[in-house]
Amino acid sequence: MMVAILLFVFILFSNINSISATTYACNQSSSCGCSELSTIVTSKIVGGEAASNYAWGWMASFQLAGAHQCGASLLTSEYAVTAAHCVEDLSLDLSSLSIVVGTNYLNVSSPTMQRRSIISMTKYPTFDDTHYVNDIGILQFAPLDVSFGSEISFICLPEQNQDPFQTNTSLVAIGWGVTSENSNNVSNYLQQVTVQVLSASEGCTAAADLTNSTSQFCAGVIGGGKGKFLL
Repeated sequence: MMVAILLFVFILFSNINSISATTYACNQSSSCGCSELSTIVTSKIVGGEAASNYAWGWMASFQLAGAHQCGASLLTSEYAVTAAHCVEDLSLDLSSLSIVVGTNYLNVSSPTMQRRSIISMTKYPTFDDTHYVNDIGILQFAPLDVSFGSEISFICLPEQNQDPFQTNTSLVAIGWGVTSENSNNVSNYLQQVTVQVLSASEGCTAAADLTNSTSQFCAGVIGGGKGKFLL
């Protein structure tokens, strides 16, 4: 089942096998979910840090008139998943919509950056815009160049009936979001932050008004400082 995150900026979580400070490793033999770097080491989103170049090759910026609206994650060279609330009010502006991939920077051009026009958008048919249940949107766009050196990869999706978000699982949230709880300034450089899946007993589901425990949960850090993410 595809799972979308309800955030000011949409972010898709990536499972990691281990976390040690700011080092993230992935399985290079995997057909998805792993970018060009076998080991991602960063330098020192809220409570997060700047991601290394090409560390998350499936991350895309969904844009309106060249301005970042939401994050998206590449499924194939022609499709990406984002949040339904990111697409529901934009259907009349299709000609001004695009995605940008192959870069961590939103305001600097690079040889690996690719921009593609949006062809169509689809939101989950039972999307609940009151409680943000089934907040899933699919973007179709002109094909990307995925040849060697394009720095593009595709995100993994869980198998049917598989739940990769067990309580206390460590996750990495990625996106171009605000970097302070009291600021509206959005980072122009891709950010990453490590969080943990929180159990419903910790009270976050009630505080966040989550209504469907089968498809929604909280992720963050006990005591705060890194935000709470709703899935």
